[in-house]
Amino acid sequence: MFLGDPSKLDNDLIAKILVDKIESLNIHNSFTYHNFPLYRGEVKDDIINAHVLFVSQEFGVIFFRCFEEKIELNQNELLKLDELDSHILAKISRANELRNGRRDLKINVTPKLFLNDDIDLEGEDYVKIANINEVIKSNKKETLSDENFSILTSTIEGSYRLNSKKERTISENNPKENTKGKILNIIQNQITSFDFEQKRAALNNIESPQRIRGLAGSGKTIILTMKAALYHIEHPEEDILYTYYTKALYGNIKYLIEKYYNEFSEYGSPNWDKIHILHGWGGKGVKGVYSTITEDNNITPISFIDAKIKNSKNPFEFLFDKLDTENLKIKYGLSLIDEGQDFPQSFYRVVRKITDKSRIVWAYDDFQNIFDVKIQDEKETFGKDENENYYVDFSRDQNSLQDIVLHKCYRTPRILLLNAFALGLGIYNNPVLQRLEDNDHWIDLGFEVENGNSKTNSEMVISRPEKNSPIITNELFKEDAISLKIFNNIREECEYVAELIYKDITEEELNPEDISVIGIDGKHISGYFENISNILSEKGINCFNHLNAPYNNKIYSKEGLVTLSTLNKAKGNESGMVYIVGTEYAFINKDYIIDRNKIFTAITRSKGWVVMTGFEKAKQCQLEMDLLKKNDYKFKFTQPSGSSTRTILRGMTKQQSILNEINIKVQELSKIGLTETQIMELIKELNTKK
Repeated sequence: MFLGDPSKLDNDLIAKILVDKIESLNIHNSFTYHNFPLYRGEVKDDIINAHVLFVSQEFGVIFFRCFEEKIELNQNELLKLDELDSHILAKISRANELRNGRRDLKINVTPKLFLNDDIDLEGEDYVKIANINEVIKSNKKETLSDENFSILTSTIEGSYRLNSKKERTISENNPKENTKGKILNIIQNQITSFDFEQKRAALNNIESPQRIRGLAGSGKTIILTMKAALYHIEHPEEDILYTYYTKALYGNIKYLIEKYYNEFSEYGSPNWDKIHILHGWGGKGVKGVYSTITEDNNITPISFIDAKIKNSKNPFEFLFDKLDTENLKIKYGLSLIDEGQDFPQSFYRVVRKITDKSRIVWAYDDFQNIFDVKIQDEKETFGKDENENYYVDFSRDQNSLQDIVLHKCYRTPRILLLNAFALGLGIYNNPVLQRLEDNDHWIDLGFEVENGNSKTNSEMVISRPEKNSPIITNELFKEDAISLKIFNNIREECEYVAELIYKDITEEELNPEDISVIGIDGKHISGYFENISNILSEKGINCFNHLNAPYNNKIYSKEGLVTLSTLNKAKGNESGMVYIVGTEYAFINKDYIIDRNKIFTAITRSKGWVVMTGFEKAKQCQLEMDLLKKNDYKFKFTQPSGSSTRTILRGMTKQQSILNEINIKVQELSKIGLTETQIMELIKELNTKK
């Protein structure tokens, strides 16, 4: 499978000849990378990369530097080949699973110089098109297991053992076979390996706008941070913007960028004067995109109070509407927008203006939209130039990497995700509250349409394949992984939650920082948190209360403390155990979509278990959860009309949809033994029959 930017490969003739030849060999369970991996050496400006990297389960690793003319070859190129060899060997050697002994790898790792046929040179380091097959076959040493092949690719790609959190202490005397702490340890230690769509998104920085869509836990932040690190390594002189909405995400974003940078660089830490991690708004003690732009362009900033007077509903949008009318300086070589669903249209337009060549990447999840921001297609979002041409138009640019959908959810167990969707969309409410545009949109999100065509009054049956929720311990998350308890008053509710938290720590072997309490009832949240904090304090457990944190706080959780958080602060973050208090708030008006989206977002913060609590009105929540269970955790409903309910638009061109579908099918068919040539022949036959 080829992993690279097709447009860049088309402009690299000698590399394209090599890639096409390797791909024509149809080697099962293999990946061919273009211009990856790249490394920064000890000298700041010294970047070396494998023009073409071949990684195979059966034939190990071969990396090539490619040359069209003999004049390009010199002693320096041979030294670069040796340096690249040492980088890749060192990286692979760190994985114990890939070694037979201290110095003996299970696979061969071989560097080669690929030459144009016109170059008259011979030697074991030199390869030409005629002997590529021989070179690959002779590289075989040991065929790796599926697990070890996954370790190999994730090691090369820099994603292996990404998690930095310490393990929980597990007692051998605990009567429970699988405590929550033990299960989280298993999840934490599983191989962090990119799936095919994540690879395509993360490992390529394309020379045009790019959109990345996926549910909570599909890896959007991981992809954006890797893109930032790789671009910084390749273009250290250029400024990069990474912007986001949830302040508490800052620490995780910085950690991930530094982690990925260190995977591919020997030159210390990133230059933080060039990577600007800026909150969208900013404020006292928190530098933001708005304040930075006004400073860079000598514009007098508008205060929050004045903006709120002008637009009480969305002062942030007002500020960027104003900025969009200004002639702004280009500052950034690459701009990355995380949590894109929370930003207004004008924010996108301003960021494009300050980014060279419109090299802007945005990631979003429609279903975490708790601010009622309308997500439009890319053409409407960025608008038109003076000639009435759209600044961004995916149907015009025709790059298969420009609009990527992530189908799999790696954070939230399947049982939780199904409940989150059913409640968020109001599937078992009367009426259904939100509908998807078409069947393809359901498929984009990792679901399967068993019945129906998404037309008005169509009888729909939607299920979720287990392969799209690939948590290794999914079988341990049963129906009791999510529950709801009804109370008559806040004190009883808080005592119940505090007692369960105490048991989580003393019996279930969770660390306090594994636990979050999320309040979605803004009016009473301080009362909830004060009660829970006081009760836990009496039990010797302390809390990190976001309501008491300073405005410029940039972290979500603290070691040894239970997190008490608003939904806004929890967005983008995750916890093993999540308690949602004040659940009835989302059902006081059971048909109000924004509050339903809050329930969806709160549930999907969990990578393990959810307990919801609330008053009488929360019984509507229990009713809908019971109907989901009764229907065998499938969504069975009559598709409402577009005029009677909100339609969540897919926002994808037919052409891009077909490109994405082909990529998925090619990947699936290759797993059952079909070669890419055979797959292409099948596609041709089908087109001929139509």
